[in-house]
Amino acid sequence: MDVEEIKKALDKPAKYGPDIDLQRYKLEDVLIEEVKEIADPGVVSAAPRVGLASDKLTYVQANEKVLYTAMTRALSKYGVLVLSTREAVERFPRASDLVWRLVDPTTDKYVAAAYLYGGEVGYFIYVPPYTKVPVPIYTCLAITSNNTVQFAHNVVYVDEGSEANVVTGCAIPHGVYSGVHVGVSEFYVARNAKLTFTMVHAWAEGLHVRPRTRVSVDEGGEYVSYYVTYSPVASIQTYPVVNLGKNARAYLASIIASSKSGVYDIGSGSVLEAPGASVENASRVIARDESSVYARAEIEALESDTRGHVECLGLLLSPKATISSIPIITSRKQGAVLSHEAAIGLIAQKEIDYLMSRGFTEEEAKAVLVRGFMNIEAPIPPVIKKQVDTILDVVTKYAVG
Repeated sequence: MDVEEIKKALDKPAKYGPDIDLQRYKLEDVLIEEVKEIADPGVVSAAPRVGLASDKLTYVQANEKVLYTAMTRALSKYGVLVLSTREAVERFPRASDLVWRLVDPTTDKYVAAAYLYGGEVGYFIYVPPYTKVPVPIYTCLAITSNNTVQFAHNVVYVDEGSEANVVTGCAIPHGVYSGVHVGVSEFYVARNAKLTFTMVHAWAEGLHVRPRTRVSVDEGGEYVSYYVTYSPVASIQTYPVVNLGKNARAYLASIIASSKSGVYDIGSGSVLEAPGASVENASRVIARDESSVYARAEIEALESDTRGHVECLGLLLSPKATISSIPIITSRKQGAVLSHEAAIGLIAQKEIDYLMSRGFTEEEAKAVLVRGFMNIEAPIPPVIKKQVDTILDVVTKYAVG
């Protein structure tokens, strides 16, 4: 890496989203330790906000402090490796070949700062070939003090023929109201492997969030992403990109419930690089108060015999909120089949009236309609679906006030 070029990128704003001055925030020292149980009060308070039980967590990062639990050893009996990216690079030569291979450190000022100052904390997960991990791998990234910047560099490699479910919650406890979270994630799905990645965000009105994610899916592989954010936030801007090889598949689902005066610039890109590749991209946006949502989705087909579809639906719950749906489909070869659909509307009064005629109060009727609107039939395992449903119930209560 050309460090001087990366330093120049510290002044490079992101393509989308409000620009943030990272120098306004403090960065704590890196600390790594193994604990019998998660007792950090900030993490214990934050985890339930994203549907996580602290006694099931494998990897926890509070600011720059990394905590391992006994679950790490439990997963090792399947050959699964969970540790910090920093330790992985120090102990396993293969890890050095995986870090900073998908995400360019000069992408923007946030990635450059993570590379230069982040200390390479964040989780590293490796699943050996032909291994189906029977339990979800739960991780939690929390900011537990005000005016703090958190860097996390996450790397996941699911080797050939394997399957894994990774669930990550990013949150703050009550009492924390300002900070910046920068998460750089590089995910590898090897030949005929499958990775299901579920992420839930619960921040606060003064938090800025800048995740940067790239995913590589090899031949016959499958990547499923299910993303939910439902809390107030100062701003969040993310645009993960998935590259799909021959006969590889991806399903990308997003649930965005915006509020207050937050800016939610959330999207994804998919590149169909080889014949047989396919992707479905579905999002549901519920905007209230004075929030602004930019729902971006782009599919680019580089080869024939590929398929892609974008579906973006928005629901305005406030006259001062805005939703901008920005789908882009680009085909560079004949024989690629790409499509998109987008719609933004209000809750229909006649549907509210119908439910009220059946005995529901107006608030209950709105909750039923909002909950139904958010339902996306994503191909996620039952155990994850149950957790997602619980979170969506919380989101519904939050969305209808």
